[in-house]
Amino acid sequence: MSVADKIIALLGALTREEVDALPPIERRRFADLCRHWADFADACPEGVRPLSGVLADLRRGLPHD
Repeated sequence: MSVADKIIALLGALTREEVDALPPIERRRFADLCRHWADFADACPEGVRPLSGVLADLRRGLPHD
């Protein structure tokens, strides 16, 4: 299992109460790291943005099965 897979599993199990229990500086650090990796994950390889397909629909906020 890759590190990314492990992190996805951990984030899936994370509860609001656990985040609320973090000291303010750790909450800020956690939020900053999540935003950083979200931006990184949303970026398409080599700067190419799909114009159609599942990824394009999700980026536009359209529901997808």
